[in-house]
Amino acid sequence: MGTSLPTTAQWYKWVVEDLQPTPGRLASSLRVVLSVVLTLILLLVLQVPFVSLVLYIIFVVGRESPAVSLRSALLSLAVGCLAVFVELGVVIGTDNDPLTRLLSVAAMTFVAGVLTQASSFAPLAPTLGLLYCTVIALWEIHIPADRIVKTSLYLIAAEGLALGCTVLVEYLLATRSAVDRLQEQRNVRYRALETMFLSYASGASPDDLFAAYLPVARLALAGQRGMQELYQVIVQRNLDPKGLSVGMRVRITQLAELVDVSAAFGAGHLSTDDAQLRECSAWIADVCRALGENFDPRNSPRIAKSGIAGLRRVEETLEAIMAMPVHSSDSDEELIVLPANRIPFFPPGALQAKSTFTFGLKLSLCATLCYILYHALDYPEISTAVTTVLVSGLTTTGAMKQKLAHRLAGAIVGGLLLGLGSIVFLFPHMDSITALFGLVAAVATIAAWTAAGRRFGYVGLQIAFSFFAVTLAASSAPTELAPARDRLVGIGLALVIMWFVFDQVWPVRTLSVMRQALARVLRGEAQLFGLADSVVDSRDLAARMDALRHSVSATIVEIRMLHEAVLYEFGVHHEDHKAAGETILRAALSSGALLWNELAVLERNRDRDLRANPRLFMIRSTLAGGLDALAESVAKNRQIEQQAGQPFMVPEQLADAREAEYVSTMMARYRDIESILATLSQTV
Repeated sequence: MGTSLPTTAQWYKWVVEDLQPTPGRLASSLRVVLSVVLTLILLLVLQVPFVSLVLYIIFVVGRESPAVSLRSALLSLAVGCLAVFVELGVVIGTDNDPLTRLLSVAAMTFVAGVLTQASSFAPLAPTLGLLYCTVIALWEIHIPADRIVKTSLYLIAAEGLALGCTVLVEYLLATRSAVDRLQEQRNVRYRALETMFLSYASGASPDDLFAAYLPVARLALAGQRGMQELYQVIVQRNLDPKGLSVGMRVRITQLAELVDVSAAFGAGHLSTDDAQLRECSAWIADVCRALGENFDPRNSPRIAKSGIAGLRRVEETLEAIMAMPVHSSDSDEELIVLPANRIPFFPPGALQAKSTFTFGLKLSLCATLCYILYHALDYPEISTAVTTVLVSGLTTTGAMKQKLAHRLAGAIVGGLLLGLGSIVFLFPHMDSITALFGLVAAVATIAAWTAAGRRFGYVGLQIAFSFFAVTLAASSAPTELAPARDRLVGIGLALVIMWFVFDQVWPVRTLSVMRQALARVLRGEAQLFGLADSVVDSRDLAARMDALRHSVSATIVEIRMLHEAVLYEFGVHHEDHKAAGETILRAALSSGALLWNELAVLERNRDRDLRANPRLFMIRSTLAGGLDALAESVAKNRQIEQQAGQPFMVPEQLADAREAEYVSTMMARYRDIESILATLSQTV
């Protein structure tokens, strides 16, 4: 089978699409640029070191709302203080022993990698590893100890200035309600979908169909990132979620998938010469209208499924959304979002996963190799190798080929073209600080705009890091080419070492990561079905439900992001990987309904009798066992045999209508997942 890799024209089309305006993109990018310029002014006026590092940190600070920015800034500053404290403790406690310093680099990068994978607050881990390696490396330079200590403290001051400017800009310019913005984003998508499918249902002309398809295509480019960030604002600020739907985090992922498959259908069907297509489109438009207006979509009469492949994907995604529990009372607000104070620091099973420690070891190996190499060569000018590993490597595991390609693209654009290009062609003609600020603002705009993209957002971060590392390593404009060249060499060295370790020595296929993630989802749901039957007090039960709810929902979001990276799994099985990735994503989205229907029973007061009903114990036990078996088959890449002909053993005593409805709903959701996974091919 051929690889069917995208052509150059297809890549060009994707890049152009990814740079198109999306809701909130311009405002967010301009706030980043303003924060960068204000911080640069203060750092240059005060002659504070670490200019390039703290300017990059601005790009990774949460800016979904002023409160989130403040919280993110305070936590980042606390992590910076911790890094300096550990550095000084290591140096003082071991009398500045060189071997201990080296071992501490390996240990701290390993801890940072593990925390990135295992903790619920992963963005803090990169900052810890990055800042620690920056300050411990100062002791390799033969300068007085008191000067090194002062320089380490300057790092905290520089970070504080950058974070302070970011928070100030956010409080001055970003004040809208996160709940209202999320509701608006949700409604915009459903209205666009309704309009497009109404055009199909009415037999509109190709020109009218294209006009209706275009807004859906633009919303597909925006993806789920913006809505997920707004959801995080509501979580972290514990805002009143009234008006939103039950299971909002999973619903956002399902809605983003619905927009994607609808855009894909619209791109390939700009005519309506099929009666069945028009009939199915009318039903889809009715359901989208009901969902957009918070009505129960199940009241729309169902018709036979379409025989058109693209439209069938739309119907399947809609059915997954319709299977979610309906928001019907104020008591359901507990099911909409999970406040930050109820999110466990370590999700269930995170520290037991082999992949968590494997990732930490790989990251530690890369950073330690770079650290040893540039000191063994007595070439401190390429110290950017270590920081590049920590900036580039501290991400979710999997999708390594995608990230490697994006790192390389960002280094070429930001470091080589913009960085060295500016030093060679622009800096000799710049005679004022205003010109420097203008150049930095222009590059920051490019990086921030690119970073807000769906497909190539990671490239934007790498552009910013590479440009700042090459041109602003000191608190003054560069006057020589050699230092910039050396820093670019350090970035290239890190990319080579990371490629060797992550892709050659210890490769992990994206599809394998997706399988393990889906297995975690299914096991988490199996544990949830076991909670109702366990003998625990209400407080412990609530804590376990919250932990599973956060873990499973976050993993479903992760699976969809990983699905977009399957494209980079080159090789003879490329098409098989794409098909298997789509199947895993469909199963994950369908399993969300199973999770949230059970959570609704466990949380709602009116359903407490179902939770305590002993006649339902066997049903839950059977579901839990089936989910565990599916998880085992998915994780070990075994063919799944559908057991549709063997129905669940349902007690004859289930005469109550609510009990029977509960059982039929759960069985139907389980059968949906099982039937989807039965088509999952064994590709890895």
